[in-house]
Amino acid sequence: MGRMEDPILEFLRSQARNYRCRVCGSNHKGSQLRKIGNHNNKLIVQVTCGRCRDSFFLHVEFAGSIVNAVEEVTRVAAPSPRDTDGIDGDPLTHDEVLDAHQRLAAFNGKLTDLLSE
Repeated sequence: MGRMEDPILEFLRSQARNYRCRVCGSNHKGSQLRKIGNHNNKLIVQVTCGRCRDSFFLHVEFAGSIVNAVEEVTRVAAPSPRDTDGIDGDPLTHDEVLDAHQRLAAFNGKLTDLLSE
């Protein structure tokens, strides 16, 4: 006899096609959802993209019989490296990154002093 599907995971899978992976852009229809744990009407689900294997955790909170995905536990507001439309200017060069590293390594002071320079 086959294993019964968890109704919460079944619901989340039915909604997954409406969401896209922040890394590769494919929808999460084929993504793996794995229940990590639960406590007091809250559930942690690991979502792994079926295409690029990027993984994140989803915090799901229950309100009666309604399931609401309220926030990702990690990477809540992490933009994709591919989301460059809103960034003005040219990408940093390797030399600029090295210069910044050397400046930060030698800096001794408050962050506000560094930012005002």
